[in-house]
Amino acid sequence: MTSSLQIGPLAVPYLLVLIAATVFFGNVIAKRVDKGTEKTVENHFFTIFIVAVLAARIVFVIQYRSAYLPTPLDILDIRDGGWNAQAGVIAAWVYALLLLKWKPHLRKPLLLVMLGSSLVWIGGTIALAVLTKDHSPIPDLKLHSINGDEVYLAKFGDKPTVINLWASWCPPCQREMPVFEKAQQQNPDINFVFVNQGESKLQVEQFLTSNHLTMRNVLMDSSGAVGKEFEVKGMPSTYFFDANGKLVDSRLGEVSHASLLEKLQKINPRLNPPKKNQ
Repeated sequence: MTSSLQIGPLAVPYLLVLIAATVFFGNVIAKRVDKGTEKTVENHFFTIFIVAVLAARIVFVIQYRSAYLPTPLDILDIRDGGWNAQAGVIAAWVYALLLLKWKPHLRKPLLLVMLGSSLVWIGGTIALAVLTKDHSPIPDLKLHSINGDEVYLAKFGDKPTVINLWASWCPPCQREMPVFEKAQQQNPDINFVFVNQGESKLQVEQFLTSNHLTMRNVLMDSSGAVGKEFEVKGMPSTYFFDANGKLVDSRLGEVSHASLLEKLQKINPRLNPPKKNQ
């Protein structure tokens, strides 16, 4: 169920690895086709990359603008993973084609760079889709609620379910908890389950109380059994299951209102963006 690469203590999402590989190979080709010391093609490729990143972020923000309106500064916080990759690729090619028109002498080398990096991106995207494809069901593990009741995790498979693995000492977990609290309140047709990793009941209660959080389905996983089952490599880690209890998507790292909404729409297509007054 893992969606990240472990490098020592650091867990890096495979998507970031693919982006880095695409930029690296594009830059290698640019260095080879560049003539002289001006790095003309290399500099243009860097600009194309920036255009792609900005377009991917801007289009995502426009798509989920109602989620950003209450807190506009969240637009600048790219840690939420809110990107529209398709828009980024299209913007990169549109800008590259304009450069080919404006600078005829760069047509051949720049086209080689774009084709090479695009092949890496397409090949990597297909490979990730195949290698990380996982429709595993919700594991049937016995946990305990914060009240001490026995709870089997698989019981939540009766409708779309979000399982969040967290700890109170984790800063990204702390920041995203109010986002999950609001989402749980607004989406009664989705199960939100918060599985604490390795902490005591007292620590969890103190965290929820001090942050004025009212969460349902807070479960204790003192042995880390759920983390082992999901092959968790970092926290927070969130898993999204459809109404059939099958894994659809996952997220390593913090979510925002917008990036969470994007994930929720994958497990509940009928879900509409929040209204502006929410």
